[in-house]
Amino acid sequence: MKEFLQKHRKRIIAGAVVLCVLGGGTYYYMHSEGSKQTQNLYTTGKVEKGDVKTSISATGTINPVNYVDVSTNVAGKLEKVLVKENDQVTAGQVIAYIDTRQLQASADDARAALAKAELDMNRYKALADQNAIAQQTYDDSVTSYERAKSTYDRAAADLSDATITAPMSGTVIGTPLKAGQTISTGISTQMIIATIADLSDLEIYLTVDETDIGSIKQGAKVEFTVDSKPGETFTGYVSEIAKGTKGNMGATSNSVVYYTVKVQIPENISNNFLPSMTARATIFGEDIKNTLVVPLTAVRTDKQGEYVYVIKDGQPVRTAVSTGVTGDTNVQILKGLSEGDEIIVSGDVTAPKNNNRGPF
Repeated sequence: MKEFLQKHRKRIIAGAVVLCVLGGGTYYYMHSEGSKQTQNLYTTGKVEKGDVKTSISATGTINPVNYVDVSTNVAGKLEKVLVKENDQVTAGQVIAYIDTRQLQASADDARAALAKAELDMNRYKALADQNAIAQQTYDDSVTSYERAKSTYDRAAADLSDATITAPMSGTVIGTPLKAGQTISTGISTQMIIATIADLSDLEIYLTVDETDIGSIKQGAKVEFTVDSKPGETFTGYVSEIAKGTKGNMGATSNSVVYYTVKVQIPENISNNFLPSMTARATIFGEDIKNTLVVPLTAVRTDKQGEYVYVIKDGQPVRTAVSTGVTGDTNVQILKGLSEGDEIIVSGDVTAPKNNNRGPF
């Protein structure tokens, strides 16, 4: 019986030892895994000197800088149209005629009325000089003459305007109106007989939203592509930033205001493009060299301002910072960090210390 109790006691002790070993191993494993998980909550990096470059992507259309929509104030039927799409024209060249029969008749009537008014005025003047008629009669004849002359001048101008000439040299773009069509006046939108453009001088109208417009400077470099030239990238420069006009301060879509940025295309590459082509562009902004930078993901923001987590004594410490220019992948640091500081560049921080440093 004694031997049995001794054997049983040994088994109990051996089992307890095994349980202790297993428990210790489990604790070590769990603690080790927990430490690994804590270590893997975030990724660190160093504050470095580098360059900050900004760029803005935008889409727009290619347009001629100089173009004119040719129309006329004379109503009538187009008798002849002498140009077609893609024709080259020079300033002063006749491009169309309006039927002048009605216009000529109106001019003839006005000329006859002017001649009669002139005769009456001269006759009344002679009589007035002899005091044979009242001065008012002569004054009325002068008024009638001036009205007749104004009517004739207007009729003569209409007759002249029936011959339509090109106001500038360039290329006819789009299809002109056809002979036989009637030109109407007095409507809200004038009828365009033809459009003439100088295709050697082109620009891009880019649409930029209000959050980016302040970062764009006149003269900034612009790289752009067009679908008609796959694999090729072209360079232009910002020539004008539209500020809008009273009552039309920019186009609005989904509560976002957009402005037009014009990009000049160099003349030596303008033959690669046609009006109305879609251009996809990158506008380059500030380029700051050799400044303190951190990744964009390192900077966090709350109600107290901007901050990063600096690793001190192995622990993340919240540190307020002042940032400058924001680039595509990094941001300039003006205050709060020094070159070589170890910081958290991404990930989650569960229990940071606070060094109680306030905003700058």
